[in-house]
Amino acid sequence: MAAACRRLHGRGLLAGGEGNISVRLPDGALLVTPSGMDKATLMPGDILLQRRHADGTEYFIPVANGDERAGGGDIGARPSSELGMHRACYAARADVHAVVHAHPPAATALATVGQTLPADVLPELPVVVGPVALVPYARPGTPALGLAMAPYLGTHSAFLLANHGVTTVGATLGDALTRLETVEQAARIFVIASLLGGAVRLPAAEASALAALFRQPAAAPYV
Repeated sequence: MAAACRRLHGRGLLAGGEGNISVRLPDGALLVTPSGMDKATLMPGDILLQRRHADGTEYFIPVANGDERAGGGDIGARPSSELGMHRACYAARADVHAVVHAHPPAATALATVGQTLPADVLPELPVVVGPVALVPYARPGTPALGLAMAPYLGTHSAFLLANHGVTTVGATLGDALTRLETVEQAARIFVIASLLGGAVRLPAAEASALAALFRQPAAAPYV
């Protein structure tokens, strides 16, 4: 997870403390990035692990912290403010074990103008990512965001969040990360093609054939 954060930062897909990643472990507990921490310097020990008190209430501790009594106290134990969005993804999809959220410039630009990526321009997009949903604006860090995504969660694995960013899900962290990078690459190509007069669309039969190749990977551990 820390390596994925640094990779996203290094490729300009998020800046500073932007973005968040979570992974659902086989026992159902969550690993999640901490709130506000610079993704360029995030270390494995900074990742937060979900724990529960005897009364069932949850708290989070850095995985490097051996004293669980410290959980939930200091700023280092605050999970991402977008945790609710991640929970919505997991609740809707038993096959999802990782969620990645970032602000890739080209894809986010499309989301800010109310436009999603067409599935009939680049073969890689429908095959690797599947259909890309355009989710209406909802305030980040609030339950409204998960509610806005709800109609799309069962049928999509990539989401352009209007005026916000991009979220992808996958059976593994690698799946979700690859989807986010593929969405951004496709968005960059599409935007450049638009400046050159517009992309030539694939024939309908070919677009349908490519869409049929998309398969959700089987649920797997968090690798």
